[in-house]
Amino acid sequence: MKIIHYISIIAMACLAFVACQKDPLADIEEGSWNKEKRLIGISFENQAGDASISIDADDISKGTAEVTIVNPDMSAGIKVTKLEVSYGATSSIAINDVVKFNADNSATITVTGHDGGVRTYTIYVTPLSEPFDGTWKIDEFDLWGGTGPEYGGGSFVNLNADASWWDAVSGPAAELDNIIEFKLEGVNDAGQTYGTCDNGVGSDGKYADFVWVAGLPNGYSVTDVNYNFRRIPKGESNWTHDYTTNTITFTQGTDTHTANVLESTSITYYGKTLDISGYALEFTDMTTLGGWGPIYTAYDQIIYMPRNYYVQISKQ
Repeated sequence: MKIIHYISIIAMACLAFVACQKDPLADIEEGSWNKEKRLIGISFENQAGDASISIDADDISKGTAEVTIVNPDMSAGIKVTKLEVSYGATSSIAINDVVKFNADNSATITVTGHDGGVRTYTIYVTPLSEPFDGTWKIDEFDLWGGTGPEYGGGSFVNLNADASWWDAVSGPAAELDNIIEFKLEGVNDAGQTYGTCDNGVGSDGKYADFVWVAGLPNGYSVTDVNYNFRRIPKGESNWTHDYTTNTITFTQGTDTHTANVLESTSITYYGKTLDISGYALEFTDMTTLGGWGPIYTAYDQIIYMPRNYYVQISKQ
């Protein structure tokens, strides 16, 4: 009987201890600990890249968010596409709201924490005008190529420098009257602008056919090099402009080609220089035909050992 009595006393003591002990999850569930009022992320339509968000070190009730938006219509306002704030906090705007901006391209939003504290964020928009949006023409096709550039075998070559290299009607010159129309459609989730590219034939009704018709060095037979020089697709294709790497990628079906975007610069290799007065698309993934080739010949520089390909374009 004494054993049962002792067990009863212990059980009652345990129950009393549990009843008196505070629920460890109560504070978390009640939320009084949560004073966070942080804007974690925000995106607008046609925003390029992520927002840069900071809190004022001298006054933590204030913060800023800087965004870059492609071709914004500031007068109409810009729709919010993504929004994230601290756990338990609320925002004065929501996804799909249209935010109106002041004359200095700024607007304010407030984030209210669970405890009622408020932080005001000023959003600043930097407008970005997509340079490729519009109509362009090809000015020239240039190439850096050649076996043994350290021995003088490399050279910059204009593909139209010698009419005997290509067919007079369908060679690279056939593309110089083409009109290339880039249409901007928006900005993808990676912050890259994208759209369609329509490479249309000019008055001659022809695209360039890159087939070598000049003489061949002994032992060499390759003549069709469209695989290297047809980089801007015929007709309609899709493009994306990556501002992080400053590259533009053309996609048509399963074919994809990426170029570095160059503007108003000069390229120099081994003391030889190519001047670019406007824009050029630099393709560096050229296919070569082997090791040491027929050095000091145009065939070597253009067909056998092409290295970097430059399509110089100008906006109309």
